[in-house]
Amino acid sequence: MTRRRDNIFHASPVEAASLRDLLQYYFQSGVGLPVSEEGVAGQWTDVRLQEALAGIGIHADKRSIQSWLSGATIPKSDKLKGLARLAAEDPYLQEKWSTAFIRLRFKAIEARKQARKASAGTGSLSETDVPVPDTPQAEPHTVPRKVPFHLVVASVVLSMAIMASLLLALSFAWNAAPIATNMEFCSEEEFSTETLECTIARTSFPEGLETLMVTFDLPNVPEGETFTRKWYLNGSLIHEKTSFKDDAWPGYTFWHWPEGFDSGEYALQIVSGDKAVTQTFQVGPAETEYLYR
Repeated sequence: MTRRRDNIFHASPVEAASLRDLLQYYFQSGVGLPVSEEGVAGQWTDVRLQEALAGIGIHADKRSIQSWLSGATIPKSDKLKGLARLAAEDPYLQEKWSTAFIRLRFKAIEARKQARKASAGTGSLSETDVPVPDTPQAEPHTVPRKVPFHLVVASVVLSMAIMASLLLALSFAWNAAPIATNMEFCSEEEFSTETLECTIARTSFPEGLETLMVTFDLPNVPEGETFTRKWYLNGSLIHEKTSFKDDAWPGYTFWHWPEGFDSGEYALQIVSGDKAVTQTFQVGPAETEYLYR
């Protein structure tokens, strides 16, 4: 059911196969937006929706909204209920949108769980997995030949030297290719919304910091792969979040504590696969150093 009344476009939620599909319909149809004189509703944009949600007391930045539409992240329930409130003033229609959103949200979460299980259960064929023939093949009879002891020693030494060289080369290549680079911290006032970069990078902040902005590049994380941000305070893990490296990732993140950051040494660790990069910053007076692994 769709209708245009009081210059606002009202529509019931459509039958969608996924949360992303329903969000795409909501955005493209302009549900809850004013209707023009020609009877056409506009479309939601990330900026427009950010401002509308802020108007009802719900915070959602443009990056998060873009991430919802791409399917990279699943919106939290309070954000979806906010979209339902914007869809209509009629409580009955709001409830219909809220129910549709939440139902598809659970479906999306379950799909991701199943995908993780399937991914964890799929492994590559290793040498020990190669099937053995049913009928053993007879080996040709050979007469063992004695090898001089000094040649055995020389062979072992040469093998060890080659192995050491390979390990050194692999170690160098590993360390030369960090997954995250150019990691910088700054306050909200020192962050440019035009370049999406810190205008002044800091490693220490005074007490009372409420919003921390972080910028970094991911040159060695393949497109579409996940990376995890782990936050530590004085050596203890206090928060963790996983995202996808795709078009919805703008190269920055933030952390907002309305009550202010506690004093101490913080660390942000970026993890992808079995690689990790860690950088620390201080809030308030410094006391000691901690090990992050």
